[in-house]
Amino acid sequence: MRSRLTALAACLPLALAPAHADVVDRIAAAVNNRAIKESQIDRDIRLTDFLNGVPLDESAASKRKAADRLIDQTVIRTELAKGTYPAPSDADVTATLEKIKQARFRSDADYQQALKTYGISEPELKAQIAFQLQVVKFVDLRFAKGSLKADNDAFFAWLDATRKASRIQYHDEVLQ
Repeated sequence: MRSRLTALAACLPLALAPAHADVVDRIAAAVNNRAIKESQIDRDIRLTDFLNGVPLDESAASKRKAADRLIDQTVIRTELAKGTYPAPSDADVTATLEKIKQARFRSDADYQQALKTYGISEPELKAQIAFQLQVVKFVDLRFAKGSLKADNDAFFAWLDATRKASRIQYHDEVLQ
């Protein structure tokens, strides 16, 4: 009798749970075995538009561009994980953020308001800046050809070839 009551008590919460489930996050794209979620697309748009100093654009075209950026970032992150490419120091990230703040905002209050307007946090912004700095260092170390143009050309040729060799899938219904 006791075991039946225990089993019944264990099942009761399931019986009382709502029959429908809310969608929490959807897969917008995939690169090989790595998913890119809708929430990552949204965050990328917000961070990119903030850093570029342009109005927030959440159109389908903007979502597709963000998906492409995140596919590139996924390819790059996979390569970074294979090597010993140094992450930037906290001091480098902070110095870069300070340059952005000085160039774009008259006061800390303006900066804080912009973060709210774009719906991003300072830790998210710092993580994005850190990644961008790490990519610059990656290009410098891996693709050094002697000139900035040659370095960039070699990097983009590698990125294009790596993307072509990857299994990339878009979920267009999420990118609308």
